[in-house]
Amino acid sequence: MKACYSLLYNYVLFVQGKSVASSVVFRGSGIESMLQSLYLENRAGYYFTQFCEKSGNKLWKNCVYFWFDLQAYHQLFYQETLQPFQICQQAQFLYATYIAPSASMDTGLHQNKKNMIYHKIDPAFEDLFDPAEEHILTVLLEPWMKMVEEDKYTYRKVELVEETQQLDSVYFRELQTLHRVSSSKKDESTVADTGALKEDQRLHQAPKELAGPNLSDLIRDKEKFEQFQAFLDKHSASMDLMCWLDIEEFRKMLQKDKEKSDEKSKDIKTKYLNDEYFFGPNSPATREQQEEVLMHSGGGRRQSLPDQLSAAALLQVQQCVQKRLEKQWLPLFLAEEHHGTEEEAKVNFYKPCSNWLLQKVAKKLGHVDNKSVSPSSEIIAFRKALLDPVTASLFQRFVALKGDLLGNGVLFWQEVQKYKDLCHSHCDDAIVQRKITAIIDCFINSAIPPALQIDIPPEQAKKIVEHRKELGPYIFREAQMSIFALLFKFWPEFCKFQSNPEIYFLLNTIVWQALRREHSFKDREITGLANYNK
Repeated sequence: MKACYSLLYNYVLFVQGKSVASSVVFRGSGIESMLQSLYLENRAGYYFTQFCEKSGNKLWKNCVYFWFDLQAYHQLFYQETLQPFQICQQAQFLYATYIAPSASMDTGLHQNKKNMIYHKIDPAFEDLFDPAEEHILTVLLEPWMKMVEEDKYTYRKVELVEETQQLDSVYFRELQTLHRVSSSKKDESTVADTGALKEDQRLHQAPKELAGPNLSDLIRDKEKFEQFQAFLDKHSASMDLMCWLDIEEFRKMLQKDKEKSDEKSKDIKTKYLNDEYFFGPNSPATREQQEEVLMHSGGGRRQSLPDQLSAAALLQVQQCVQKRLEKQWLPLFLAEEHHGTEEEAKVNFYKPCSNWLLQKVAKKLGHVDNKSVSPSSEIIAFRKALLDPVTASLFQRFVALKGDLLGNGVLFWQEVQKYKDLCHSHCDDAIVQRKITAIIDCFINSAIPPALQIDIPPEQAKKIVEHRKELGPYIFREAQMSIFALLFKFWPEFCKFQSNPEIYFLLNTIVWQALRREHSFKDREITGLANYNK
């Protein structure tokens, strides 16, 4: 997000029973602006929410309330410590309020999807309400477009009439002439001071709390000092700091080593006390201060300065340099840093809470870069793609080319989803434990090197193996989330690949043939086993 908000919102609606490749895709400014509005509603005074409330349409009002409560549910999965009881409680609240047949704020979800959510509510996972979220976003698009059209109509009703009036008389023309003459004279007199004025304006930008900065304090902060050096280099003013540091080094040598301090004095005189710097047009010293330095050096002209300058002369030079650093460059540096911090704070302030939490957790897992996290609609779309056999197989082959373990990551994510379905089936606990063991033996602690067959941090794998009984049904939550964040980075590139019909059709055919061979092999196995039993 730059300049308030710059996330790209893509909303994907999938046709039930079809693959992702044949799904209906919405990519319009309407859905993008609606999602942006929903994420920023609390900053905008809940304008869209109030529109839905005042419309008299109960379905619109229920859907917008459900969307906000659903974001609170999602946030529970990205806390530092997972609270299963709190998750279960919030899931039951959402179901009872918005989904159940007798819900007080029904959202109009199809009965099949209601049944699907009901059967998966214990234990509740993050993707439990994905079908309902898709539905309410589709419903809310209608009031959003209506509100936008009403706003446009309201603004069009205010007619702007431009009217120019000018007093055209002899006295007015004479005044205009005098103004032009005085302006031209003023411009000529101020041309030489333009650069100084610009610097003064920038100096005034420094906030009051940054007034009177101290160079010595800055030097003690290594990180700040390096930033200040880079700032001076950018503004071609590093000579001031180099001069100050060299004289400071000379001061430390003065009492310890006479020979080294004399050599340093010669070096300082050669590098800085010349017409290019201290006695030049861009000198940190005034004419009077330059004369004082010459006087402390034994008088005479600067061309006849001795090789070894007195300590008093060098300290006078250092004071002039320090004054310019502290009065001009240091306030500018702090003002620029302060402005940058404010801009960063504004960006973070307006970033949607749910996206911030997802980014925070994903960074902790080590699989997300600094790019902005995509909205929930894209995440839902990617989940459905991984659950589609054909698309998932295509995607697996696609990511396998990017890294050895990425293809295994797709399989791991699918197996964890099957494990979740097993939990929802309320079968015998021994069967669930066998499934957990199979996933661990295959992907987390494999007998075939390497032991870790998926791209997750080793400490995550260790936690799963050592604390499998304590973690309960959420044993693979962090690992699956880590893999999902890693794979999601390749999803946009895969979508571009899908847009090439020839290559996509060829790979699609190969995948279908592989799936048919797999099913045919399983059928032969079953037939052979049946014949053997006879």
